[in-house]
Amino acid sequence: MGLTSRTGRLEAGVLSMELPVLIPLVVVGGLLVGSFLTVVADRVPRGGSINRPPSACGECGLRLGPLDLVPVVSWVALRGRCRRCRNPIGIEPVVIELANAAVWVVLALRFHDDDVAVLPAFLVFGSVLVVQTAIDVREHRLPRPITYAGIGLGAIGLVAAALAVGEPRRIAMAALGAAIALALIGGIYLASNAYYGADVAFGFGDVILSPLLGMYLGWLNPGIVAPGLFFGFVLGTLGAVPALLIGRADARTQLPFGPFLALGALVAVFVGQHFVDFVLGR
Repeated sequence: MGLTSRTGRLEAGVLSMELPVLIPLVVVGGLLVGSFLTVVADRVPRGGSINRPPSACGECGLRLGPLDLVPVVSWVALRGRCRRCRNPIGIEPVVIELANAAVWVVLALRFHDDDVAVLPAFLVFGSVLVVQTAIDVREHRLPRPITYAGIGLGAIGLVAAALAVGEPRRIAMAALGAAIALALIGGIYLASNAYYGADVAFGFGDVILSPLLGMYLGWLNPGIVAPGLFFGFVLGTLGAVPALLIGRADARTQLPFGPFLALGALVAVFVGQHFVDFVLGR
């Protein structure tokens, strides 16, 4: 599954020796980007701009200064409340910041060695999944602009990584992975809608998300795209069982499926190839 070019391995070896330096940088970068993702999660679903107006308290309108925007630290220091009106800020911002930093760390551990050139692209991948998960859990939808931005930025990063390691074939692999994921999720979407009705199994936002997942998994190996989606369906089923048991949902209830697809894809990044090898008896 790792890259095979000599250049890629030499670069990976250098970065591997500097892992104690890399991880703190990834943590800080993940928290800072996570702070930006809190703005994205708040404004994009409402059709707002991520640039204007500047961040402010939703209750009293206090414009937030630099000391109010330090990831995690500001929230803890203010005890989750506005500095002026003392209204609760909510826990979602700090959860997004910590989740993004955690995803960045695990991806850095996965790609710091022989796949180092593709790490920046996968950090984008992780952040898109974090913010879309937060929005889907809250609003049961996946804003398309975020997915489209992830596909665009991801494609640039994956192409650059493929060229950097001298393996342009990975560009075609990523495109194939995107096509496989779209065909599978799109087919299931159409079949489920024909049987259950519109968007009962999952929404069209999940269909739009699927090429993003397939593109990244395909860059590693198109053969792990289907297992990654399978992991998502298994996790989604397991997640729905408690709601069914306590009567909070039935067979026609639409639960947020994006988080499970995202988690399944991340699982496949780490164990997808091992799963395929196990199934094929290799």
